[in-house]
Amino acid sequence: MRQPNDKMIVSAKRRGRGHGGWSKNNPYLQERWVEFKIDIRPASLVQRLLPVRQQLADEFERDLDVVGIVDGMIMDSYFNKLRDEPESQQSPASKATAFDRISVNILSNFTEFQGSSSSPFRRGNFDLLYSLCTQASAHRLLRELQSTSENDITFQWFKQFYIEQVSLHFDGDQSFGRADDFIDALLCTSPSLVEMSDGKTIGLTDPLRIAERIIAMRSEIASEWKILVREVKEDHLELNDVLFRVMMGRTIDESGNEIVEIEEEKTVEELSDSAGAFE
Repeated sequence: MRQPNDKMIVSAKRRGRGHGGWSKNNPYLQERWVEFKIDIRPASLVQRLLPVRQQLADEFERDLDVVGIVDGMIMDSYFNKLRDEPESQQSPASKATAFDRISVNILSNFTEFQGSSSSPFRRGNFDLLYSLCTQASAHRLLRELQSTSENDITFQWFKQFYIEQVSLHFDGDQSFGRADDFIDALLCTSPSLVEMSDGKTIGLTDPLRIAERIIAMRSEIASEWKILVREVKEDHLELNDVLFRVMMGRTIDESGNEIVEIEEEKTVEELSDSAGAFE
């Protein structure tokens, strides 16, 4: 926003061998280039970016509500599938998924009645947010287990499980719904006896309990992140004020008058806690 205006020169081939339908073997055809000057105004780019940022923040706030709703339904879906399936089909290898994938359906219901159009990549943004919440909850659980000495066996097992699964579900370009696949992998893992590195301590791991804790922590993280995205509106108040004064200063400068120096103002009084007109 505070960067000076600039110009960029773009060159494009207008005519030449093998271009525009001309023969690439014609030695007499000379290449001809045309240059375009493009004005770069950083302040104008910021003016266009802020509404996009605000729209994404509004969508993330609603999407985090969806995360909380989904978390309250996953374990019910899991136990319902266990109860409804015949005993011969209750082994992890025989089930397609441990629970119903309902996040996309709930998101579709939210967007249908939200009263405004969604951003072009709404589903992809939701899936990315959903995956980030899941990974953040896994990290928080690992830190919590590490700080509690009586959970050494659970910590060692889940740490190894996460290391093996992180590249499959979180790192890099992933397909849609990989966060649910991570929870699914936990729910489909049978309890097992784990021996510690000292060769003396043996304990029983409970992947089902770990999955329940991750889901609960994911709801907590979603609530915390909702508070953060609500602050975007307040951030934009100050940014728009600075942006207006920067753009006015640039306008006066370009008109040949005295250059105006822009100094950022600071709020002395604390802002009210009430949302007021921002709701």
